[in-house]
Amino acid sequence: MNLMDETVEISSDLIKINSVNPEFGGVGEEKKSKFVLDKLNEYIKKYNIKNYSIKQYNTKDDKDIIRPNIVAKFDFGKEETLHIISHLDIVPEGDLNLWSNPPYTPIIKDGKIYGRGSEDNHKGIVSSLLLINMIFQNSNFNNKKLFNPKYNLSLIFVSDEECGSKYGIQHILKRKQEIFKKNDLFIVPDFGAPDGNLIEIAEKNILWVKFKIKGKQCHGSTPNNGVNADVLAFNFANNLYNYLYSKYNKKDELFNPAHSTFEPTILSNNIENTNTIPGLAELNFDCRILPDYDINKVLKDIDNFINNFINKIPEYLIFYDKGELKNITIDYDILNKEQSQKTPKNSKLVLEMKNAIKKVLNKEPILCGMGGGTVGAFLRAEGYNTVVWGIGEETAHQPNEHIKLNDLIKMAKIYYEIMEGFK
Repeated sequence: MNLMDETVEISSDLIKINSVNPEFGGVGEEKKSKFVLDKLNEYIKKYNIKNYSIKQYNTKDDKDIIRPNIVAKFDFGKEETLHIISHLDIVPEGDLNLWSNPPYTPIIKDGKIYGRGSEDNHKGIVSSLLLINMIFQNSNFNNKKLFNPKYNLSLIFVSDEECGSKYGIQHILKRKQEIFKKNDLFIVPDFGAPDGNLIEIAEKNILWVKFKIKGKQCHGSTPNNGVNADVLAFNFANNLYNYLYSKYNKKDELFNPAHSTFEPTILSNNIENTNTIPGLAELNFDCRILPDYDINKVLKDIDNFINNFINKIPEYLIFYDKGELKNITIDYDILNKEQSQKTPKNSKLVLEMKNAIKKVLNKEPILCGMGGGTVGAFLRAEGYNTVVWGIGEETAHQPNEHIKLNDLIKMAKIYYEIMEGFK
């Protein structure tokens, strides 16, 4: 089977497997992990591969669903290892009316394959498996012909990337000393532009906060008998929004946008009828913070802001129960907290990626950052130099998600070039 046929087959088989993250009501990644294990073992048998190990680092989530993680290592006797880390979970298909074809039925059209997960993150899984095919198909390691790698190879497939990675890379990192070495190289194929020349070397820190604002419920005609939690929430959100943007105003042109962002998102309360003043409001903030800043410092500033806001509550209300001021509270839950750091621009990994892109794609590499979160943030937080890279048309999470089949092969060629030098 040639490389394109292999690409079509693997991509199609993956699309047929629903692996929606259980946090979104899905079945999880177990069936997809079995497919990957079977494919790895198929290659091992087919090419008589020696000096390898495949380990599973599975765990169970709070729903008692198995969350699989696979580490497949191929030892070429080198000091350093290239790790390529893809994720097995996908997001839900969304409104089926927006799909031209069923999301779990692979469709090939104009050199592209359509289906949920085809780009995010099957492109990582497929290109990783193609790399195994490319390395071993014609190589003879007994006499060192054709392939002389600079690094050992590690292909890692994790769960739970789409919902915080608690059961995926965070679980793997608990065993980091047996899996990784300090000077290893890490590629996360979970990002990409159509030209494949963007190399993501930094992610913004992520902080998701749910604020719970407690007032006093009462009839809509008698606001003086209560404390309107909505009014407090509106003013709290606006003031916190302006405060955080003005204080954390550093810019870094590596990112787009170049500054930290602090955006209110969900706003809800505890009533359903118009003629009741709510006594409880909840307000979510999605904060994407430049890696120059410490999330814990931001949280301390939020704590101080809350205390100051509560002391000024009479400024925001016209009619309210003055006897209830002492009972007003603003608490919060941290829904997500990811502190990251930058991979140095002159690191060995970044230079390897630049050279490979120039040679294989004939493009000029561009370094960038991103506001979204990947497993790369967790690796960088542990001090591992990591790049997030890929090729794609940016259709992840969208209806009619798709990717060019040739781009999957190009991604594998980039890995090969880093491993040895593509001939």
